[in-house]
Amino acid sequence: MTATSLPPGRYGPASTRRGPRRAVVITLLAVVVAAAIGVLVWFGLAQSTGVSVETYGYQVKDAQSVDVTFSVTTKPGTAVVCTLEALNDDHAQVGSKDVHIPAAKDQVTRYTATVATAERAVTGTADSCRTAD
Repeated sequence: MTATSLPPGRYGPASTRRGPRRAVVITLLAVVVAAAIGVLVWFGLAQSTGVSVETYGYQVKDAQSVDVTFSVTTKPGTAVVCTLEALNDDHAQVGSKDVHIPAAKDQVTRYTATVATAERAVTGTADSCRTAD
């Protein structure tokens, strides 16, 4: 036995070099995180249409229809399509309508549209808007 070697098995298993393995794991982790951030940014940009909608009110006319008043905010000169919904007291959709909004010179415009319903609605909402293709 030499002064630099330890008796086998006396102090546990021999140590292994962890430096290169740790560097590989950290590098792979950094690549995965960067890719995830890239995917999130890509999805975020794909979903942003530059169009927003706000429901201002509704009026249940009868068991077959509801009027929905909403405003659309978009870049002037952009035509959009908005989806309106009518919901019953169980929050189930009882009517839906796509409303085509022509290009306007103002950034914010307000509209009222009637949504036909299969049964009496208790509310009407502007669900979403997107640019017209």
